[in-house]
Amino acid sequence: MDKEKPLNVISKKSSMPSGVSACRQWYATLSGQATLAGVQKKIAAMTADVFGYYALETGVLTGTRSFLQESRIASRFSLGMVQGEQSSITGSPVHLPFAFNNLDLVIASHALDCTQEPHQVLREIERVLVAEGHCILIGFNPFSFKGLGNLRHFHQRKELPCHLYSAFRVREWLSVLGFDVLETVTTGFSPALGGERTFHRTRWMEKLGERFHLATGNVYIIHAQKKVSNMTLLPSLRKPASVLRPGIMVNPGAGRISPQERHDGK
Repeated sequence: MDKEKPLNVISKKSSMPSGVSACRQWYATLSGQATLAGVQKKIAAMTADVFGYYALETGVLTGTRSFLQESRIASRFSLGMVQGEQSSITGSPVHLPFAFNNLDLVIASHALDCTQEPHQVLREIERVLVAEGHCILIGFNPFSFKGLGNLRHFHQRKELPCHLYSAFRVREWLSVLGFDVLETVTTGFSPALGGERTFHRTRWMEKLGERFHLATGNVYIIHAQKKVSNMTLLPSLRKPASVLRPGIMVNPGAGRISPQERHDGK
């Protein structure tokens, strides 16, 4: 950890941010619980071959759910957004209290959805990751039943506690920062509206979406890797043109002035 940088600790008097509250309320529904189980399963598969020394999880679900339980990285940290919950540090993903190039894996749950500075969140993740480090982003998919539910607030979308960004858009942001996207999946295909009866009647949609890898799940998961360009200067393949043509003898005295010529010139 970076001892010189403040920990950005949230005051004990502060309440739960509205975005965090709204997000967790959705995960409390039947569809949300089913989606969370799918997220846990997919992240376990993504992190199976990720090795290193330090891993961090941050975002909305930190403090209520851990996605690093099956990780092979021994040293794990959690940056929670709500004071008093079980986490290593309380703060915001906008300002990660870690040194440059220090972490091997960062898992961020809805850190882009519940902030006014999504680009800053990605820049912070890029800053703390080592070269070839891994990043896993969890976010709400606007092209899903969850996204359709937000359309009723279209005219007040700027005032919503959570903002939905498409996986395509997030991948573009990652590309600008020098990440290679390794995998993008969605999970949670059942609608959250209609209650328990509707949920059980639409469970076939879950099986259909998982089988055909549809991009309409309520939540997307993006697995990316930080790439650093190692430029090696290569010698020029172009040979310099010869000043003299072969076969020409050079007069070593050419261009010199004899003492007699210097005297005559005077």
